Amino acid sequence: MTHTLQVEMDLNKPVEELTQVISAVLSSHPLNQKEILTALDLEIGNALAAVEIKEQKETVEQVISSG
Repeated sequence: MTHTLQVEMDLNKPVEELTQVISAVLSSHPLNQKEILTALDLEIGNALAAVEIKEQKETVEQVISSG
């Protein structure tokens, strides 16, 4: 037996939709909410760091190509 959540998301409202999904998952795991949120925090932090590194590389490349 598995527990699944099938989700249909409006990709035009990603934050609102993801927030609802996270809330649904958290409500089904009341004893593990902190662990789930901590793991999500780590994943989001890693994704943000990757975006920032990419942006920094693009900025450096623009400076080099224009100068």
